[in-house]
Amino acid sequence: MTGSYPGFSWRDAGPGEAGLLSRLAIAGWRQTYAGQMPSSVLSALEANPHQNPASWERRLARRPPDRWTRVVETEAGEPVGFLWFGQEEGRLPGYRGEIEKIYLLKPAQGRGLGRALMADTFRTLESVGLSPVVIWVFDFNRKALDFYERLGGRPLGRREVVFRAEGRDFHEIAYGWPPGGLAASNG
Repeated sequence: MTGSYPGFSWRDAGPGEAGLLSRLAIAGWRQTYAGQMPSSVLSALEANPHQNPASWERRLARRPPDRWTRVVETEAGEPVGFLWFGQEEGRLPGYRGEIEKIYLLKPAQGRGLGRALMADTFRTLESVGLSPVVIWVFDFNRKALDFYERLGGRPLGRREVVFRAEGRDFHEIAYGWPPGGLAASNG
C-alpha cells in the first residue's frame, strides 16, 4: 500500500529494511524524548535489544498478514519516519486494531503529515475489520497526548510500569478511537 501527502509519500517496508527501521526508531526516540528521558537511555539505544536491526529483522520476518510497516519518505526519497500497526495483541479488551509505533522525525513534523498518516492507518485497519483502534503513548509526552486528543482519541487507561531507568518509572497511557476512527471522533 502506498499513500502521499504534499512533499511526502509512504510505502510498505520491504524485508531488507530492518536497519532503516532501527535507525528511524532510534532517531525518533532521541528527537522525541530528549530532555524527557534520561540521556543514559537515549545514548544506549543501539544496544537495546528492542531497537537494534536484528530485532527489526525478526519482526519483519515474523510479521503476520494483519500487521503493517510503512516507511515515510520525502519526495526526494529521504526516510523521515515509519508506522507499525495491525491487530491489537489482547492487552485492551474490546479493541481490535493497534498503532504500535509511529515516528516522524523533526523535518516531517508540524505539516499535517501525522494526521494524514493516522487517517490512512485507520482506513487500512477498518478495511480489514480491526476497529476500534488503540495506541499506547508515554504519559510524559505531552506533544503526542495533545496530538491524539486533537484527533479525537480518548484516554482509556494507564499501564503500571513499562520500564525503569535511573530510579524513575516510565508509564504509558492508552488512547482509543471508536469504529470509524478519526471520522467518528471528529465528525
